[in-house]
Parts: sequence; structure tokens; C-alpha cells
Amino acid sequence: MTFSAFLAIFLCGIASCVLISFFVINYNYRHAFDNSRNRISAFVSGLSETVEQNGYYLTLSDYTKSELDVMARTYNGRILLVNTNMSVVYDSYETKLGKFLVASGVAGSLRGDSFFAPDYEEKTATVVLPIAFRDKDGAAGAFFMVYPVTEELGRYHTSRRMVILLCLCALIVIFAYAVARSHFFVRPLHEIKGELDKINAGNAETRLDVRNNRQVSGISNAVNELLERTRETEETRRNFVSDVSHELKTPMASMKVLSEALLLSGDELPETVREFLTDINNEIDRENHIISDLLALARMDRRTDAMRFERVHINELLDVILKRVRPLANKHEVEVVYESYRDVYAEADSAKMVTALTNIIENAILYNRPQGNVSVTLNANMSHFFVTVQDTGYGIAESDIAHIFERFYRVDKDRSRETGGTGLGLAITKEIVSAHDGQIKAYSKVNEGTTISVRIPLSRAPKGGKKA
Repeated sequence: MTFSAFLAIFLCGIASCVLISFFVINYNYRHAFDNSRNRISAFVSGLSETVEQNGYYLTLSDYTKSELDVMARTYNGRILLVNTNMSVVYDSYETKLGKFLVASGVAGSLRGDSFFAPDYEEKTATVVLPIAFRDKDGAAGAFFMVYPVTEELGRYHTSRRMVILLCLCALIVIFAYAVARSHFFVRPLHEIKGELDKINAGNAETRLDVRNNRQVSGISNAVNELLERTRETEETRRNFVSDVSHELKTPMASMKVLSEALLLSGDELPETVREFLTDINNEIDRENHIISDLLALARMDRRTDAMRFERVHINELLDVILKRVRPLANKHEVEVVYESYRDVYAEADSAKMVTALTNIIENAILYNRPQGNVSVTLNANMSHFFVTVQDTGYGIAESDIAHIFERFYRVDKDRSRETGGTGLGLAITKEIVSAHDGQIKAYSKVNEGTTISVRIPLSRAPKGGKKA
């Protein structure tokens, strides 16, 4: 976008410079020989009066010849006079007297036209002017002159070089102007994109405040109105999910108590009834799990589930998580390998961090192959710690990888039902990581496995400031 704006401005500037230079150079070219041409024209005008009185085609007076000789020496050129028969009656070089002169412009001058042509290679100019009678429409003859124009061409080339130099200087100025203006035009769009990226990252409270010009301000206001309507809709959705989840929790708890009471009532229950009650009890557990996840998401959405940050030893926290998941790994015949490169301490909510990392590791186990492996690594630099979970499972298609952190999104719905997946675990994990100002990314290849990487700051940033 910036380059397009720069290119448009710069090309317009180049076109303007080229046009102006073209007209100026052509103007200088046309006027480079004006002085000599005007003097020659004035001389020929006086000569015409002399011819009108005496008629050069009969004989030339000594005075006229001397005037022509002076003119030829003044311009260091050669002058010829031609009568109406195109016969030379005067030649300052005296080599063509009495001969016919067939040259460019002579025939036209006898019809009353003027002719001028510079020769850049020879650095000379040819002037052919009619010698006219004032009382006749035609011409009495033609004045033909060839003279050097080195000085005039020198002035023309000097002026042309000056124009080109000024044009180059103007292009430098235009280049700088194009860079500045393109950034000026595009900067508000970059600001809008930056704010929209923040909103896309989960900062729903962000509002655009870009006031570059009327059009950009209008876009900013329209986006803010859309965000406000979206926020209201999202708030309504969150309230609905929270309220429904709370309402479902109580009857589900009651059904759980009743089903367990029936199962504990003794051996008098028929086997089929006991089997049905067991299935009902398992389904109630699954529904309770879904409701609990929904409530967790609703609390995080509404910011009612306050974060309790404290200094946490991440190595010990991962040890606790891995002890909890080892029975699940053994059940699915999956080996879990943990590798820590250094002791890591960070400001975090330990309970929520356990939830987030447990979700990732459990998914790596549940969606793995029998005899598969899960590798968990912990590392850190000066500002962040990194937890990477890599499995040897079935992998995720490229079309699905961008959606796995969305709510209720399940890559393989049949397999999710088998493992008890709700499609909320990774969504909760992403919310927790975002609440820690961290990032979570997934990389996968079908039939080779999936890697999920979590990056979280070691210390909390002061509100409105930068991380320490």
C-alpha cells in the first residue's frame, strides 16, 4: 500500500518534470538562433529596398556588394544572391557566379517563403529569405546564407544542461516528497490495521482513534460503531451462556445424585437397569464436564474469574501435571517424556496455568497412536518461558489447524466423542494464555503429529507500560 502510493506520486512527478523539461528545452531551441536570424532578416529587408530601386538581377552596385561582403565577414559565413531563374548573381566566395543554385529552401523563397535549418554536425545554419518587391506579390530573388552557429549551439546546450540538472534536482525533491506523502497517506491505515490486530488478538475493549483526515475519521467512527454493536452482541451471548450453564448445573447435579443412589441401592436391580444407570451416570459426568468448561469460559469472558498472579516454579508445576496425566498415558499406551533445560520462575496464575497445560498434554495423549510418544519441553530466555508439547499422533490438516482454538471446533468429531472431547479445552487454554499476555501456536502434519508451543512472559507488565 505504501509503495503503491509512493509510486503513484513519484510517477506523476516524473511525468510533470519530463513535460516541463521538454517544453523548456524546445523553447530554448527555438529562441537560440533568434538574435542572428532577426539581424539577418533586418539586413535582407534593407537589401530588398535596394533591389527594388536598382534591381540586382541587372547589376549590383558597389555599395550593395560591400554591404554583402561586410555581412558575410561579420558572420564568418557565405552569402549568395539568386535571381528568379535561380542563377547566382552574387557569391561572397566568388565560385558560383552565373551558376544555378539548387539547394533546400531556394525554390520556396522565390515563392515568398522563408527557410531556416541548423546542422548540428557541421555546427552551421542555413538561412534562405525572399527578396521581395513591395509592389509585387512574388519575389525578385532569394538571399542564401550559410554561417557558423557554434556560439548559439553552445548557449543552447548550456541551457539544456541547466534544465536537465534542475529536473534531476526536482526529481530528488519529488522522491522525498513522494516518500513523505505516501507515509502520511498510509500511516492512518497502518494504525487502523494495528488496532484491528489488537481486537483480533482478543482485546475487545480497543477502540479506534485515528484522526488523520475526514475520510479516515469516518472509517474509524464506522469501525467503532460496528465494534460497539459486536461487543453488545457478545455480552448478550456471554450472559446467555453463563445463565444457561448455571441453570443446567443444578438439575444435572440432582440427576447425578439420584443415579448414584440407585446404583448403590444393592444387587436387587436387574443387570439391564444397572447397565442403563451406569450409562446415564457417565453421560451426566460428560454433561457436567461440558457445563464446567462453559462456565469457565463465561467467567473468563466476563472477567469475573479474577487472575491471581504469584511467583510460580514452572518446573514443579509441570511435574505435578505429568504425574496426574501418567495414568491416562498408560491407559492409552503412550509414553510421555519431559525435558527441562533450566529452572524457570514466572509470575502466573498457577491454577489456571495447570488447566491450560493439562489440556494441551491430555490432547496429545488422547489423539495419539498406540505406542506413541509425547514430548514435553520447558525452556526460557531473558523475558519469556516456552512450553512445547509434541506428539506422534494422527496430525491435523492444514485447513483445520487455524481453527483448533475456536470454541466447539473438533477436527475429528467421531474420535472426539470416543475420547470425551467437547471442543472447549483448547479454547479455554488460549483464553488462559492470552490472560497471561502470552501466545499459543500449533504446527501439524497429517500422519506425522502435532506440536503446540506456548510462549508466556516471565514477569507481568505494569498496566499501560512495557514488560520489565
